[in-house]
Amino acid sequence: MSRKLSWDKYLFVAAIVIVVVGLVMIYSASAILAMQKTGGENPYLFLVKQCIWLGAGSLLMFGLMNLDAGLVRDQRVIYLLLGGIVAALVLVLFQAPINGTHRWFVLPGFQFQPAEIAKPVVVLFLALFLSQKEERVNELTSTLLPFAAVLAAIVGLILLQPDFGTAAMILLVSCAMLFVAGLSWRRIGAVALAVIPLGLYVMLSADYRRDRLTTFLNPEADPLGKGFQAMQSLIAIGTGGVDGLGLGNGRQKLFFLPEPHTDFIFSIIGEELGFIGAIVVVALFAVLVWRGLVIATRTRDRFSYYVAVGLTLMLGVQALFNMSVTLCLLPTKGLPLPLVSYGGSSLLASMICVGLLLNLSQESA
Repeated sequence: MSRKLSWDKYLFVAAIVIVVVGLVMIYSASAILAMQKTGGENPYLFLVKQCIWLGAGSLLMFGLMNLDAGLVRDQRVIYLLLGGIVAALVLVLFQAPINGTHRWFVLPGFQFQPAEIAKPVVVLFLALFLSQKEERVNELTSTLLPFAAVLAAIVGLILLQPDFGTAAMILLVSCAMLFVAGLSWRRIGAVALAVIPLGLYVMLSADYRRDRLTTFLNPEADPLGKGFQAMQSLIAIGTGGVDGLGLGNGRQKLFFLPEPHTDFIFSIIGEELGFIGAIVVVALFAVLVWRGLVIATRTRDRFSYYVAVGLTLMLGVQALFNMSVTLCLLPTKGLPLPLVSYGGSSLLASMICVGLLLNLSQESA
């Protein structure tokens, strides 16, 4: 028998503090850029836009926190969400390109990226699928092929945008959920033999992705060209030292580091708040992952368990990848730092993940 608990306060506080840090750093990193875009009139441009998305995300998060648990696991709702996100991923391919990609629906006053919302939706669907197929997780025809077919359709649509980083993140978390469900090592080897060559082909099939890989291996070879962003990120983090240059005193955001308020905001955190500030942010994400895994161990059924594991990995692994990119430990992928980076779709998706985790934290076996 399950009993109702209060939502996980550690997870809630960690998420809110991360969001607040993100707002502060978005303003610090984007004020000069905002003034350039508005002719010196509005340094708060990006901050205000992020706050609007935060308002929408907060309403969604609190709504999900208090949503009836039966709706969360209702397969009709999950299939409806999956169908909606697949339709959105198809329709977005027919939108006018922005920077050579078809990732956004452009609406009056804002842009929306459906691939970000696909992340929690895929986790919900796979959690439902795995909870129903758990006893047959190693069977090829009844489990693995249908699993691969749905995943290939979603990842393939995202790759067509193209958005390699988001596609890789969804694929990685999905495979991790399959492993947690009890996939045998023999099957893991077979999946690796299928996925790794395909991943290498996708990585090397486009000139810009090959450039990212070669730049990652040796960014110093072209510090003013292809390696510019990576080198400027390292300069920012190295300049920060132990305690940083002080909030607002960073120099790499002054048109050296491209888009410092989005994918490379962790570099600005390292520069202005130093090693201490960066470690605090890492610790906050560690708390978020810790509480997410605790919630997973306390869930009352296997569906809730897989949802908690998948959402926690989606937040934690993406944060790890983003920080690794800023430190040049991974090639540039275009993945935002969850709850921190500027971007409404990313913030909304992250707050959906947090809201669902807080909902699950209220149930105990």
